[in-house]
Amino acid sequence: MENGGFFDSENESTSDFDGFTNDDLPDETFDLDERYNSSDVDLSSDSDDLPLSRLRNGHNRENGNEEIEPETPNRTTSWSPVLTDIQVDAFVQPVGAVNILGNDAKEIDFFEQIFPDESYVKIAQETNRYAQSRIEQNGDDPKWFATNADEIRAFIGFNILMGIVIAPTQDMYFSMDAFFRPTGMSDRITRDRFDKLCQYFHVCDISTNPDRGQPGHDKLAHVRPFLEAIRVQCRTQYSPHCETSIDEAMVAYTGRLSIKQYLPMKPTKRGIKIWARADPHNGFLNDFQVYTGKVNNVVETGLGERVVKDLTRDIWGKNHRVYCDNYFTSVPLFQELLDNKTYACGTVRTNRKYLPASVTQAKLKHQGEMVIEQKEGSMIAVAWHDKRTVNILSTLSNPLERTTVKRKKKDGTQVDVPCPQAVKSYTAYMNGVDRADQLRSSYSVSRRAAKWWKYLFWFLIDISIINAFIMMKESANHIMTSKTGRKKERCQLEFRQNLTKQLVGTYWHKRKRESIQKKATDGLLHWPVVLGKKRTCKQCTLQGVRREPTSGCEQCNVNLCVGCFKPYHKAKFPALFQ
Repeated sequence: MENGGFFDSENESTSDFDGFTNDDLPDETFDLDERYNSSDVDLSSDSDDLPLSRLRNGHNRENGNEEIEPETPNRTTSWSPVLTDIQVDAFVQPVGAVNILGNDAKEIDFFEQIFPDESYVKIAQETNRYAQSRIEQNGDDPKWFATNADEIRAFIGFNILMGIVIAPTQDMYFSMDAFFRPTGMSDRITRDRFDKLCQYFHVCDISTNPDRGQPGHDKLAHVRPFLEAIRVQCRTQYSPHCETSIDEAMVAYTGRLSIKQYLPMKPTKRGIKIWARADPHNGFLNDFQVYTGKVNNVVETGLGERVVKDLTRDIWGKNHRVYCDNYFTSVPLFQELLDNKTYACGTVRTNRKYLPASVTQAKLKHQGEMVIEQKEGSMIAVAWHDKRTVNILSTLSNPLERTTVKRKKKDGTQVDVPCPQAVKSYTAYMNGVDRADQLRSSYSVSRRAAKWWKYLFWFLIDISIINAFIMMKESANHIMTSKTGRKKERCQLEFRQNLTKQLVGTYWHKRKRESIQKKATDGLLHWPVVLGKKRTCKQCTLQGVRREPTSGCEQCNVNLCVGCFKPYHKAKFPALFQ
């Protein structure tokens, strides 16, 4: 199962759990059938990224790298089947955009809250610097001249446009045949200029980055300043909801790259892995990290725990509810989050340390059967059987609280099956990153490029657009209404279209071609002739005089007096008299 599973790989062949239906979700969650297809809403399992045999041999999801769970002292407190109520503190933090923009703010104003306006100047400087260095190395390039911030802003706008209207090749956007030309961008920029901007486009100076293998070498130096700047804006410009989820996202890339990951069970199998924390209520990407692989070929101990703590440290102490899958979940991690007033819930692998044997070794056969154990009155471990066995660890669910899910029997009738509240909560709120991925995949900016870092840069542009779209959609000053006064949902396509126009603005780089027709040729066509029928003189009419001559201009096909011929044409075609 893709993107988040409910069971351990060790139980995969014997358990029967097949997920939840829409009837199982709380009323406040979104409609899965409406927003996703079946492959979108499946949440990840341990077998997402490696074959089951590798997982059974103790390998993690990082290209076969073995993850060593850290030894944590004082975590051997006994579990008890005696259940007591868990007190979960209320979440009372403000939610939504931090800076409220006025009703005159446009799409570009929201976009530049995530992607700072000064970035265009920086990119223009680095592009000019890189172009100059390449010209000094390879010789003069007669088609290149220095760019500026306005042109870089328009260049980003053109790339967003190419993500909306996709053509088989880039040259087709500049086709001379209007029948096959998909957009009007060729009216604003020439193909040669666009190609040169693509060729020399650069965003960071990597000359100060130490060589590979040297201390201080940064694998992401090509985009590091922009990546960190956008991370800061994502964390500070929007206050997340109570629930937040952590999962992995992928930036597709199939070339040679040391940080490229292979996840065979994911829709995007090869690419750059992104650890992400997103809001399950709307898909806002609150924070992210790019996974750069092992350091000095040494396995990182407790990678999953470190990622969760890094991505949630900004929201500790605010009673948030964090949801993660079984790659991250462990007893020590959840205990540390709880100590910092952050609650957590997630599926858990049965081979994790410090779990009760009655849960990890539970032999459940009938639908609705469950085993629950509680630790120190604050953490519960659950084994619940649907069609497969689900193992859940939670510090936010009351073990005494029960709910039900509807299941269809073979004869078509529906029955209510008992279900722990922790399982239902996990199903409802584990989809934040999946929802962000779905928004990002619509009209994605990224196009094929020779440089790997450009894929990562366009990923940053995409998440800037998505986060800006969500902020504008939720803005009280930007509520859209229909002609009848009903509230109308804001559309991402329309947001991207308006943003493209605003980024391009008045930019115009198009050759001015001299007219093929000559003045002499135009003048030869205007001759006074007898038209044969009396009509009012056009020039006399302008002066308030009524005359009906038979003479006129053959080319213009208007009646004119002989004396009016020159004044009429001088006013109508001044270029003929220059």
